[in-house]
Amino acid sequence: MDHLKELALEALKNTGYEEISLSSLSSSDYSKLPELINFLIKHCNEKKINISLPSLRIDAFSLDVMSKVQDVKKSSLTFAPEAGTQRMRNVINKGLTEEDILRGSHEAFLGGWNKVKLYFMLGLPTETDEDILGIGDIANKVAVEYFETVPKEKRNGRTIDIVASTSFFVPKPFTPFQWAPMNTKEEFLDKANKTRKGIMSQLNQKHIKYNWHEADASMMEGILARGDRRLNEVILKAYKKGCIYDAWGEYFKFDTWMETFEECGIDPFFYTTRERAEDEIFPWDILNCGVSKSFLLREWKNALENKPSSNCRLSCLGCGAASYGVGVCTENGKA
Repeated sequence: MDHLKELALEALKNTGYEEISLSSLSSSDYSKLPELINFLIKHCNEKKINISLPSLRIDAFSLDVMSKVQDVKKSSLTFAPEAGTQRMRNVINKGLTEEDILRGSHEAFLGGWNKVKLYFMLGLPTETDEDILGIGDIANKVAVEYFETVPKEKRNGRTIDIVASTSFFVPKPFTPFQWAPMNTKEEFLDKANKTRKGIMSQLNQKHIKYNWHEADASMMEGILARGDRRLNEVILKAYKKGCIYDAWGEYFKFDTWMETFEECGIDPFFYTTRERAEDEIFPWDILNCGVSKSFLLREWKNALENKPSSNCRLSCLGCGAASYGVGVCTENGKA
């Protein structure tokens, strides 16, 4: 805690930023979050610095934390349903229901928020048009929840502002989806268009803004995420051609990358759009992350059958991570 406080103060002192963000896969899981928030509020209040808390669960604890932060500077709340239907959330083992989303939104609206960001992914394994159109449906239900929760006389001239954002799904190593095929650029753009049309068909569509990620960048991310040593030559040649600041959209040279793949005789789609065989040897199999490949394969099969797995805090799934002495399964001497 003392180290985090020191880092925060030094960053604010030396950068001049007007916002400090607590970034984590799940900020709510940090046991000392309330203490850290109270400390930051004390120092940020004086300089009108905003505190950003991404990746919060939609629960009473998170909203209580956010209610403390709102006194500094009111910003939008971010929820990550990830998928438009419960079936799709079961596939990715999200552990979040539509009821959870609407209940969290309800509590947020009671707390005075009127800006909500919703994050989704397109291109998930087994995805259907129904799952895609469900994105607009959830965004609309959040808008309806606002109008039913906040009486007109208490809106003070404000109204609900929802931003629905979609990123394109990129399968990653050491996950159950490392065997999964990735959508093509064209498929991604088609799904983004369907999402846009689905949102535009909603009753409250004027209160919903839609953003989506660049398909070219997602394709390159997919290639590099599951690439092997043969990409060394491609990366070096592309670098020599000026592909240096590709993380910035205005400098990203997708055509140069594709040209370089062709020059090196490498098919980029080998790394993206094909489904891997169960017994395929992956470039990253030489690394041991604790979680076993057999466990990930079992989870991959469960995903294809729409079978969600239990929360690790409720029962151990035997993934293997405990071999490193970390994880919720090692808490209180469980493993």
